[in-house]
Amino acid sequence: MPVVRPKLWQASTVRRSRDRTDRIGRARKQLKAKLATTQWITELDRRGIYELETCGLEWFAIEAWLDALDPQEAGPARRFVKSVLQVLADREAPQRERGEAYNELYRRLIAAGIVD
Repeated sequence: MPVVRPKLWQASTVRRSRDRTDRIGRARKQLKAKLATTQWITELDRRGIYELETCGLEWFAIEAWLDALDPQEAGPARRFVKSVLQVLADREAPQRERGEAYNELYRRLIAAGIVD
C-alpha cells in the first residue's frame, strides 16, 4: 500500500531543504573568502604591515575595505595592497616612491568610505 503524504508536508520539506542548501552555500562562500584573505596575508612581509601602521593607517581598515569589495574587485585590490606593502617594507625604496604608494592606498580607502 503506497504512503500518501499531504501537500503541505512536502512543501515544507522542500522549503527546509532549499533553506539548508542556501545556508550551506553562504557558509562555503564565506569560508572561501576567508581562506583567500588568510592565504595572501601569510605571504606578506610583516614589516610592510608594520610600516603601514607606523604611517598611521590601521591594518584592520584595509581588511575592512577588502572584505567590502566584490570578489572580482578583491583580487586586483589584494595585489595592489601587496605591492604597497612590498614598497613600504623595502628599505632601499626611495622615500618618494614609498609616499606615492601610501597616498594611493589612502586615496582608495577614502573613496571607499573606510577612512575619513
